[in-house]
Amino acid sequence: MRSMSFKRTTRALLAVALLGVGVSVAAPAGSPTAGAPVACATLCAGGEFHPLDPVRIFDNRPPGINSPVGPKPTSPGGSEFTVQLLGEGGIPADAADVLAVVVNVTVADATRRGSLTVFPTGLAAGGAGESSLVNYLANRNTPNVAIIGVGNGGTATVRLTTPSGAGTANVAIDVFGWISTSNNDDRGARLISAGPGRIYDSRETGGVLGPDQSRAVQVLGADAPGQPDIVPNRGTVSGVMINLTAINREPGSANTNLAVTPNPLPAGTPATTSNTNVIPGLVKANLVFAPIGPDGRIHIKNRNGNIHFAVDVLGYLENGKSVDTREGRIIPLDAPFRAFDTREPAFGNVPLGFGSAEDWSFQAFAESVTMPSGGSSIPVGNQLALIGNVTGTGLQRLYATVPVSTFISAYPGGTKRSETSIINVPEGENVPNMTLLRYGTADGDPYVVQMYNHNGSIHYLLDVYAVVLAD
Repeated sequence: MRSMSFKRTTRALLAVALLGVGVSVAAPAGSPTAGAPVACATLCAGGEFHPLDPVRIFDNRPPGINSPVGPKPTSPGGSEFTVQLLGEGGIPADAADVLAVVVNVTVADATRRGSLTVFPTGLAAGGAGESSLVNYLANRNTPNVAIIGVGNGGTATVRLTTPSGAGTANVAIDVFGWISTSNNDDRGARLISAGPGRIYDSRETGGVLGPDQSRAVQVLGADAPGQPDIVPNRGTVSGVMINLTAINREPGSANTNLAVTPNPLPAGTPATTSNTNVIPGLVKANLVFAPIGPDGRIHIKNRNGNIHFAVDVLGYLENGKSVDTREGRIIPLDAPFRAFDTREPAFGNVPLGFGSAEDWSFQAFAESVTMPSGGSSIPVGNQLALIGNVTGTGLQRLYATVPVSTFISAYPGGTKRSETSIINVPEGENVPNMTLLRYGTADGDPYVVQMYNHNGSIHYLLDVYAVVLAD
């Protein structure tokens, strides 16, 4: 069938406030915040990423990490608890240094279907509003990455909502890095968007990854189809942003998780953190901020069973950029912002059909984003990309008697679709995944992202967590 395309234009948006690069405590989204004095005349280290060796900083399961042991309550109205961020897992303890943290949040052992939302503690009533980070099913481990601003007391608030009634769930949080304010003296890395492009697929090279096995994937100098050296082979490149897809459909598959580390883990040494969790028969993707090892590789460790996996590059982290430039600085929003939902009348209430692609213009959004400056707010200026949570929902079959599953791809406007994906959706499930959406130019609009659906028809929505600056 011929691929169709059409254009959806986001509605006029209210100004969206960002955490200022000199501000350490979040303010309500949409309201100006006064910037704290900066340490130099430029943005200095503001918006730069500092990778950490992955470490678990919260887990309410025995023996407990920074939490009393015991499941967390869930409820239709949302049950909340706070998590300490500052001073944990290598994150600085001084709020003046930390703009946001990058974590992987996993919901486990839930007794009911529900959703998890996370936001800086101290936001106005409603917190992150209608956004959700993790949509989970009962008795299934479900992870997702978040970029979280730091709230009151150096904490974030987690909300667990189960519409069908009260229940319980476990929550584990792994930290992968932090984003600095301009008050911080330590220079970090910039996020340089690239691709998307697939650099590894075990179905084509290497074969299945068995239980307790680790596999190296070359990152520095790696090629993707039509994109040679998608990650430059330079000593200044310290990390990579990837979409890791676990394909758990092999004979001998089991409930498992994959962990990405900069150095290989020996056989018999289990990973203490995880990046994606998947049950037999499913395909699950998760965003990863991965430090690159001294050998120019990342290493993927499988816990149980036999599994395939694919690695798609979305960007890379590079140190040594001039303080006078803006390119690659990551600036989080005060709180997650619902950019669109195709189920809403404002966006046509039309699902994306089989083999179809459509354009989304983010020009109104990009031009409405502001940051605090001297007691008022100013436009943040040119942007390369946004980091947001895409959720696929309501997948419908083409034929009533034929089961369906699908994947959604995203790529810059005006470019050819690459053979990558950001989410894989089976019937009857809401599947989220954080991703980097790189802008491209189409019809003179420099803020266009294309979205493609492979099978069936599906609704999807986007919650924006951060923007990536351009010069």
